[in-house]
Amino acid sequence: MGALQKLHKQSYGFDLRKEFYFLSTASFINICPGLKADCLKKTIQEAIPFFTKGIPELGVIPTDPLRDDNVELDLPGAFKVHLNNGSLTGLRKCIVEDVSYENDVADLTLKCNATIKGKYKANGHILIVTIKGDGDAKIKAYNVIIGVKIVFKDVIRDGVTYYEISDYKINHKYGDKVSFVLTNLFEGNPQISEAVLLFLNQNWKQIVEEFGGPILDRLVKIVFGNVKTFFSAIPKNELIA
Repeated sequence: MGALQKLHKQSYGFDLRKEFYFLSTASFINICPGLKADCLKKTIQEAIPFFTKGIPELGVIPTDPLRDDNVELDLPGAFKVHLNNGSLTGLRKCIVEDVSYENDVADLTLKCNATIKGKYKANGHILIVTIKGDGDAKIKAYNVIIGVKIVFKDVIRDGVTYYEISDYKINHKYGDKVSFVLTNLFEGNPQISEAVLLFLNQNWKQIVEEFGGPILDRLVKIVFGNVKTFFSAIPKNELIA
């Protein structure tokens, strides 16, 4: 901390630099009088690229790209996946399809494309196919529709009211397609690997409906951890008129 910041903190009891940061963050959010749907839709759409970049000062981690160096997933059918150097991109380009707010409850519908990349190891069965692979993975999901219901409540801390999330529910529907590019799906046998990959892409809808839940749950936990952190850090009067 520089001398000026120390002086301000000693003189006024807070870090002036941090206070200016909170003000600049709040100014990025356009307050919507009456919380009208059109205004909320525009404001949320404009906030998504900023939010997904991350806000370190508030404890909001980046989610586009979202990086995870070591992911272990136990999927249905005793199918185990280990992903190294994983990344997910695309959330910053999500489109707000619809939004409404009434009596402390917000309903939001998003349409998103997302891409997962990484090094994978997998062992087990997907539908009727046996996989024992170790290679590169790239999975792309197109036009996934995500519905979100968020319940807010007022929380007062140190005389300041915050509008925190008390509960939320998520539903989703996979859109046009999910495509798989996976190398070495059957170790040492490129012909079988190619056949298995073709099967995965031809049966993508059944596969993501059966195996996509744990992956989506992990993503939702991270994203909504960020959202809850954000609303816990910014006073209500800087977000809602």
